[in-house]
Amino acid sequence: MDEIRLYSATSFVGHGADEGSVERALAHRPHAIIAQGTTTDAGPYYLGTGRSIMGKEALARDLEIIIGAAQRGRIPFIVSVGGSGSNPSTQLGLQLVADICRQHGVRLKLGVVWGEVDLTWLSNRLRSGVLAKRIVPSARLEEFLSPDTVAKSTRVVGQVGPEVLVNLLREHPDLNGIVTGRALDVGLYAALPLLHGFDRGLAMHFGKIMEDGSLAAVPGSGNDGLLGILRRDHFDLVPMNPKRRCTPASVVAHAFYERTDPTREANPGGHLDISLAKYEQLNERTVRVTGGRWIPADEYRVKLEGVRRVGYRSICIAGIRDERFIRSANTIIADCRQIVDDYFRSLPQGSYQVIYRLYGRDAVMAECEPSPVAEGHEVCLVIDVVADSQDRADSICSFASSTLSHHGFPGRLSTAGNLAMPFSPGRAISVGEVFQFHIWHALPLQEPGEPFKTEIITVSGGSEKEAA
Repeated sequence: MDEIRLYSATSFVGHGADEGSVERALAHRPHAIIAQGTTTDAGPYYLGTGRSIMGKEALARDLEIIIGAAQRGRIPFIVSVGGSGSNPSTQLGLQLVADICRQHGVRLKLGVVWGEVDLTWLSNRLRSGVLAKRIVPSARLEEFLSPDTVAKSTRVVGQVGPEVLVNLLREHPDLNGIVTGRALDVGLYAALPLLHGFDRGLAMHFGKIMEDGSLAAVPGSGNDGLLGILRRDHFDLVPMNPKRRCTPASVVAHAFYERTDPTREANPGGHLDISLAKYEQLNERTVRVTGGRWIPADEYRVKLEGVRRVGYRSICIAGIRDERFIRSANTIIADCRQIVDDYFRSLPQGSYQVIYRLYGRDAVMAECEPSPVAEGHEVCLVIDVVADSQDRADSICSFASSTLSHHGFPGRLSTAGNLAMPFSPGRAISVGEVFQFHIWHALPLQEPGEPFKTEIITVSGGSEKEAA
């Protein structure tokens, strides 16, 4: 093949796929429809609990649009699903696919890649001398991953690389689709080009732009798609929605997205270098890209993401309208912090933490805020309590919010309450388990598929496993 046409249906499965754009894309006879649906952006909670980031109805709608289009076009689809990529969230995605098959009388042969890494297997690899180094220099992460840290994990997932998908497509060319857990977003789009021998640097650069659909267009959107046409020495990008267009600036901006170095990105097996890339406006809505290069690494490494449970959360959300309170907020909060600590001094040290976030002052950037002064006539206060049990978190949060609500300060006019709470329950809203990322490491592999379980299933209103 000298040309591969792929359609990126949405920036994230569950964010929304535009049906009109999908239909226009089918007119270009794409070779596959692809969408990513896993991320760490929403935090560690979803990996810890195994819950999906996006709701079932949103996931079902996007999957129905993607699968329906793939069936009409007689082409495969490739999706990662569930948010964190945990096995329970991947299973939810497969259940939704089965529901779609039942509703429409469709039978699908699917490749499935499970993203969770077996903790015993991982510990044994580390004990054998394999060194998994942290990816970012955070004090929360040990420099080299240890079996003890793995043992404290609730779940660990690995980012499935494109090689695993290439193998599935090569060994099972009759697949109707592939569903994965946690996956390298770029790899979903690079797999088919790599299968057909396209240059790896070009394919990975193509995947980098395609991964978020029309976010690479103007105006950008997270719930619309992008058509990519890959040839042997370049690729073209054009949104299918006539209201959008690609420009060199919009495409370059997305090429730089989520990178510490705007021209270089680490991937399994090497680095993508776009320092010599060129972006050309072909027509009003289409951009041509060339020049991405692949720099092989000494060994193949897969990114591991792991979480541990650190407690339970309770919050209080309240509005403050009194300008005197706003001016004296630092002193009032400091007073109440001391009152709470004194009242609960009998509790073990480290068994709870209270954070006061004042939106309208410095809640977003905290100590990095260049202008930490509350301006305006109202602000929002969030009291965030994490403790070693839900009951304890609720107790501390309700005490803290009550204390703040009635605490006296110079010039106070009302004794009835300083805080306006929009919800009931409001003094303490139980949020549930709290998790923390403690594994963010690169694990060397002898073979890209080592940590991942793959299987082939046939889905027709249920799932019937054909082979593991």
